[in-house]
Formats: sequence, structure tokens, C-alpha cells
Amino acid sequence: MDLNDSLQGRVIQRPDALTRIGRFIAVCVVGAVSLWLLYKIRVVLLVLIAGVAIAYALAPLVKAFSGNRPHLRSLGITLAYLTVFVGFTAASVLGFRPVADDARIFARTLPDSINRLDAWLAYTSASFLQALPPRLQAQRGPDTGNFIAGKVQSFTSNLGQYVAGIATLGQSFVTLAAAGALALVISVFILGDPAYLRRQLFAVIPVAFQADAETLLSEIDLVLAAFVRGQIVIAVAVGLTATLAMRLMGVKYAVILGLFTAVTQLIPQVGGAIGLIGAVALASLQSPVLAVGVFILYMVLYQISGNVLGPLVMGRAVKLHPLVILLATMVGTVLGGVVGLLLSVPAAAVLKVVWNFFYPRLAPRWGLEPSRDRHVSATPPDHGAGSAPSPRESA
Repeated sequence: MDLNDSLQGRVIQRPDALTRIGRFIAVCVVGAVSLWLLYKIRVVLLVLIAGVAIAYALAPLVKAFSGNRPHLRSLGITLAYLTVFVGFTAASVLGFRPVADDARIFARTLPDSINRLDAWLAYTSASFLQALPPRLQAQRGPDTGNFIAGKVQSFTSNLGQYVAGIATLGQSFVTLAAAGALALVISVFILGDPAYLRRQLFAVIPVAFQADAETLLSEIDLVLAAFVRGQIVIAVAVGLTATLAMRLMGVKYAVILGLFTAVTQLIPQVGGAIGLIGAVALASLQSPVLAVGVFILYMVLYQISGNVLGPLVMGRAVKLHPLVILLATMVGTVLGGVVGLLLSVPAAAVLKVVWNFFYPRLAPRWGLEPSRDRHVSATPPDHGAGSAPSPRESA
């Protein structure tokens, strides 16, 4: 029995206007109080969300190590975390020297790059002033040739204040590390008993609506799993490809730029532009032709990741219109800053699933025309054995 069946075959008694207004006010009050409580415990929610994301990312490894044998699940979780730890350690050891070399070269060439940029600014300013009428040339502003050098000297003179700021940042880093540890613990509990939250939720859902609830939760599960794993795969693939390609092109700081590109891929909408601008800016210090080559490289990478790799690893589960993504990222940034920006796309995808689920079922009751596109499952296409189940599915 689902929601449609429960609404058919009987006359719905509509409450009077006063009752409807009372219910509406009650819903608004409950919603406002709920939002206030969520805001108060926002840090706890962020840690919980991080734990869920880690669980989604590691669920395929747990499934691979333990299969469908519950008695081996603890061993599978241990091996999954051990595999990730060994992988990160190996990547850090192998990548430390290239990153350190690039950082050393960057620090050594930074003064020369600043002088070259100062000279370019002075030349550009002089050329611009020469093109102006004589009466406007007399209103010439301060010399821009030493603008960046002056900023560097100002930074040196205020170094003490910056050190104090770094100390405060260190305290924030300790807090962040503690939150990360808690998120890891939460992910272990989720992977250890992925059906726990589902059992608690279904304990308060009427039996008549449990079939609908199961369908809705399964599709939300698929969307979140596809988004988390897809973002990780795309970030790693684009970062590694950019690093190797820039190495072959002779771009300095290729490892640092590739790592920066991989991190920015996790940011919706603007992440790709940030990585592109950073790479082109540093490449332009070597050669304008090299900067053009890096620009073309990144455009090709983004086209492949958006049109080939993204649909391959995410399927149709997280397919949103670009306008919806843009609006979601704007709203998320305004409401939650950087964290809201990172969570905006998965939140929009989940809202889309909820809307597509409820609207065809409730539209007739509200006197609206149901959508011609009936509720379509968000199940991504099967890509063979490599398709990974969600934490709840791998129970």
C-alpha cells in the first residue's frame, strides 16, 4: 500500500479555513524552532555530515573486503581504513619531495617574479598614460612600479601580527583535527551497522507508508553515494592528469598546481575556474605561450571531466540543470559560507529527488496537473562490477 492507494477510493474531508490557518501557523512555528535548533548544533551536524561522507566513500572497499558476510564486516572495515591510510602515507612520502622541490623553487624565484611583474605594471601604466590627452597625463597618480614590492615590505614589517594570526590558525587547526577524528569514529559506526539509522527511522513511520519511505530513502542514498564517490574520482583524475601533463609541458610547480587543482575540483561551479586561474597565472610567469598551453589543457580536462567522466561515475543520479546548480551554490554560500558552498549541490540533488517523489503523488490532491514525466528512479546506469553499493546496501 503506498501513498497513492491511500488517497484513492475515498472522499477527502477538507478542514475549514480556521483549522487550515491554525495548522499552517503551527507548521511555521515548528519549522522555525527546528531551524533554530539546527543552527545551534550546526557544528555537530557538520561532523555528522563529514562522517556520512567518509562512510559513503569507504563503503565500496568494505564491500570488496567483506562481501555479504556479516561476520567479516569488522575485518573489512579495518582493512578498508588500513588501505586508505597506507595509500595516503605512500602518496605523502612519494609526493613530499616533488612538492618540497617545487616550494623551494617557488620561494627562490618569487622575488624575481615580483620584480618582473612590477616592471610589467610600470610599462603598462606608462603606455596607458601616453595614450591619454596631455591634461590627463598631468594628473598622473603614484608610481605603480614598486607597488607589489611595497606590499611585500609592508608584509615584512607586520610579520609579528601575522605570526599571532598563524598561532590562532593553529588553534583552529587543532579543533579541525579533533572534528576530523570524530568524523572518522562516526564513519566507523555507520559502516559497522549501516541499517541502524534506518531501523530507528522506520520505527516511527506508519506501516502504510513504509514502502514509499523505503523507495525515497533508497533514491536519496543513491544520489548521495554517486555524488561523494564521483567527486572523489573526478578530483583525483583531474589532479593527476593535470600534474602529469604540466610536467611534460615543462611547467614549474606542476605538483603543487596539480594538488591545488584536485582540491578545487571539490568546490561546485567556481572550483574549476579557481584551479584554472591559479595554473595559468603561474605558467604566465614562465612564458605567455606556456600559459596559453596550460589554459587549453585545463579547458580540455574540464570538458572531459564534465561530459565523459562525470556521467560515467555519477550516471543520472546527480543530473541538475546548470541554472539550478548556480542558484544552489549562491544560496548555500550566503547561508553557510564555504561549508554551504560545498553542501549546496548534494542538498539540491536530494531536494530534487524529494520533489520528484512527492509531486506526482500529491498533485491530484491539491488539484494540480501531475507531471507528464512520472517519477523516475535516480538509479545510475550499471557499469559492471565496478559499481559500488551504498553503506546501507552493503549491510
